[in-house]
Parts: sequence; C-alpha cells; structure tokens
Amino acid sequence: MLNWERRESEKRLNNIDDLIRVNLNTAPRYNLSTCVVQKSMSTVMTSMFCYLRDEKKFVANNRDLLRDWKIVRFCMFKNEFRNLGRLFKKFKVKPSNNSWTHIMMVRHPVERFVSGFVDKCYRKPVVQKHCNGCRQNLTCFMESEYQRMQNQVANGSFLRTFEDRHFFPQNWRCNLHEYFNKFTFIPYSSSPNYSVTSQLFPIFRAHGVPESSLSYIETALSSGRTAHSTVSSKATAFIEKRLTSSPYLMELLVKMFYHDFVLFNFTLPVL
Repeated sequence: MLNWERRESEKRLNNIDDLIRVNLNTAPRYNLSTCVVQKSMSTVMTSMFCYLRDEKKFVANNRDLLRDWKIVRFCMFKNEFRNLGRLFKKFKVKPSNNSWTHIMMVRHPVERFVSGFVDKCYRKPVVQKHCNGCRQNLTCFMESEYQRMQNQVANGSFLRTFEDRHFFPQNWRCNLHEYFNKFTFIPYSSSPNYSVTSQLFPIFRAHGVPESSLSYIETALSSGRTAHSTVSSKATAFIEKRLTSSPYLMELLVKMFYHDFVLFNFTLPVL
C-alpha cells in the first residue's frame, strides 16, 4: 500500500465517530481479545473466546463452538466490552503494554458483501422493509445502502439498523479510529483452502493456550459450519457472478468499501 493511501485512510477513520456497537470479547487468562464484526467469522470468534475464557465450564455446559449463537451465547455479558479502553481499565493494561494481543478478523469486501447479501437478503423472510425495502434486488440494495453510508457519515450519527450492522465497512468498527495500531488483523476467507487455525494458533500458543484446548477448537471447527454460512449455496455463486460481472456494481462496491481494501491490504479490483 502506498503511504499516502494509508495516511488518507487513517485520516478518514479519525473523522468518523465510531458509534456502531463494538463487540469485544476477551480471554483474560491468556491476555487475548477479539473484536468481532458481522460476516467476518463473528459467531465462531465469539464462541471461541467464550471457550477460552473457561474451557472446563464451556464443555461442562455442553456448549458447541458452531452453535453458541448470539442470543443464547454462554458468555453473554461475562467477557464482553464495548471499547478497548474499558478493557485496558478493567485489567489495568497500560497502552504501551505488549502482554495482550487484540485480534480482528477481516474479510475481503467482495466475499463479505456477497455472504451478507445472501444470508440477510435472500434467506430472511420477504417483508416490505426487508433490506432497505429492496428485498432481493441487488442493485437497489447496493445503491440504497451506499446512500445510507454517505448520509450517516455526513450527519455523524449511525442508526445501526440490522442491515447496517452487517454491511457497513469493517474499518468503521472496533473503535479503529482510536485503536487501529493496537490490533492484529487476520484475513479470513471461506475458501476451502483457507485454514483459520494456521492463522490463530501461533498467536494462541504464544499466549500459553494449551494444546488440549487447541485440539478441541480444531476438532470443533472441522465438524462443519455455522448456520449463517453461505459458502456452498447456489445463491452465493449466482450473486457473486452477478456482482463481479457488472462494472457499475463493482464500482459501487469499491466506493462503499474502498478503505477496507486499503487499510486491510486487499487488492483493489480492476474496473
């Protein structure tokens, strides 16, 4: 990435009040945290850090990494923070202290958008206000959501609708405007060739997570996918082709997520 691009992107972060709700989960015994963002492995990371908070209790209560969903999550309000500063205060972590690692999974904007659209606009019950009133109309939804992004940045106020939480840029989350340099960013992909454990386990080992816990995580993740997964659906292939074959829609997507491409080092599409 060119230096001027990074500087301009970070300026933009500093100009945005991150009012979108932060979902920060901790495993204090290992000095680890993760900030989760919808459609970027959020369900799995939330349950994984709940497990690492207390492995024995998680297993004793018959919890499952792939099915410990948001509304029934075992660690609800137990290991969760809304700001990295609050975590620092709770655990008396000095800003210069390197004993903690703060992880954020980031996903390629095209893959994340397609997954979100299929999961939330195809699978949700078709109602009048569904997906900004666009329901399954891809062009309508992208245009309306881009307009919502522009309006809310201009107003300095984020309404956090269901759609916004799943589609607004990743760089608007996790208080990155203030704590960007505190995070370790790990790229996530639903590709069959991608291994999340190869990305996470070196960090976990460095923080003293025992091999028995790593084995449990690996076995759980290899047992299937979460209910929100869209990777193998026919709709995913259709929407991805529809999106990537349209210069207009791809230009719109780049406008929506340009700073995700730049800040997280994803290659910009050739338009």
